[in-house]
Amino acid sequence: MDLSINNIRIIDVIEEKIFSASVGINRGKVVKISSSTIRAKQIIDGTGKFLSPGFIDAHFHIESTNLTPINFAQIALRNGTTAVVADCHEICNVAGMEGFEYFRESCKKAELDIFLTAPSCVPASSLGTSGAEINLTNIRKMFSYDEVIALGEMMNFSGVIHGQPDVLAKIELAKKSGKLVNGHAPNLRGNDLKKYVTAGISDDHESTSYEEISEKRSLGMKIFLREGSAEHLPDNCYSFLKSDRDNFMFCSDDKLASDLLENGHINYNIKKSVKLGIDPVRALRTATYNAAKHYEIDNYGAILKENVANLVILNNLQNFIPDEVIFHGKPVLKRENQSEKPAITISQNILHSVKITPLQNIPKIPKKYMHMAISITDGLIITKKMSVQNDSEIDSERDLLKLVVVERHGKNGNISCCRINGFGLKRGALASSIAHDCHNIIAVGTNNTDIRLAINSIIENQGGLSISENGNISIAKLPVGGLMSRLTCEEFAPKMNKLERKAKKLGTELSSPFGTISFLALEVIPELKLSDMGLVDVNNFEIL
Repeated sequence: MDLSINNIRIIDVIEEKIFSASVGINRGKVVKISSSTIRAKQIIDGTGKFLSPGFIDAHFHIESTNLTPINFAQIALRNGTTAVVADCHEICNVAGMEGFEYFRESCKKAELDIFLTAPSCVPASSLGTSGAEINLTNIRKMFSYDEVIALGEMMNFSGVIHGQPDVLAKIELAKKSGKLVNGHAPNLRGNDLKKYVTAGISDDHESTSYEEISEKRSLGMKIFLREGSAEHLPDNCYSFLKSDRDNFMFCSDDKLASDLLENGHINYNIKKSVKLGIDPVRALRTATYNAAKHYEIDNYGAILKENVANLVILNNLQNFIPDEVIFHGKPVLKRENQSEKPAITISQNILHSVKITPLQNIPKIPKKYMHMAISITDGLIITKKMSVQNDSEIDSERDLLKLVVVERHGKNGNISCCRINGFGLKRGALASSIAHDCHNIIAVGTNNTDIRLAINSIIENQGGLSISENGNISIAKLPVGGLMSRLTCEEFAPKMNKLERKAKKLGTELSSPFGTISFLALEVIPELKLSDMGLVDVNNFEIL
């Protein structure tokens, strides 16, 4: 026996009960559960502690942490996450199949069980310019890999509803390949929602209200309760867990490195649900077994003989900070020496993904856009269309700032501009090469000079997050596809925190300014967004 955990309170997430026993582990699997002490080469005394299955994130974009898969794995394990279902459509929007293959190889070398989904919408729609396309042939190849377990979130809900042939072909391929289809249906209700579900969509993580979740559940959808950096669920949405033990899972979707370091990963979702009155064992089932069962990931998600020994030792059932994490039978938190992580060769195309030259000027906002603004709300990625009566292009006193998107893939040179309300900057500008999902360069600011300088700093550094204040530049570089740093979470998070603090000194009160700006070009999230092609009316799926 390689390892035993003796005299610990085991959380049975299937029967939803707790019992005292000892667990024996050999060759990475649970091989014995006994009422007696188990002898082994390595013994952990579990007296007074709890043993849970390792946590599973049911839907996540690793690129959104600004970390590579190998470096993300380290911070995920520290928070008790031992498996992730990752949709890598971010790097695929930048580098297509080349990006997917890099990501896949990186995931295989990460100390984490990373299951992949085949990106269904690269690009997300025809209303923005991405760096690459993933087609049906590419998806068929992805499905040949064992670690690809689903078709990734179907963001083009309009294409599903209106029977767009290429969209439906991807769904049919998934069905024939025995893969489920992840959903993405923000604010989709009524007959349109019924059409979407009937097409074969199995789940959704974009709900933002109790009523929306209730309607989707009534149609048979599984629901992922999401807590990201820029997206948070209303408290009452967790009340579903009191009566439904099977149809809910936890996900974080998009989380910044600094958020992971400070607030945790899926253990954040668990802690929040327990604070809201959900039984801890039910919360742990939602974080483990339900996801494994939904995706039909055999031998995961519960403490059973022959299951993979991905386990979390907890001192209590309140804060869910791991005392120890067992990954494939080996303790990972308290070992004295961690071996150096393996290097991954990254192509020059991915490392030089910003294919434009610095801007000489920023165009004016078109007159047809001057009477409206994108209105944002902290904690939500859904926006509203706001009517304004003001002739000034930028009026920071009234919180009417300028939003700019610059096509960075070298395809058409598009630059679009509009007004935005709710960001709150009083000085300077912010820019980012993370702009879901096409990942063009996006910037918001109080004057054209700082906007231009912030954008140019990203172009010159081949990706990053930047701030310009009176021409003084601060930047966190993201050289891997303009999305990821090669630093560890502990190295990158302080840089991110410094930028966030600086942004707040410039006037914004948003909880995550860079998390918020990253979604303002996502043309499949209602109501109004700005792509490189112009202002997008998402409800009607058209450029205004």
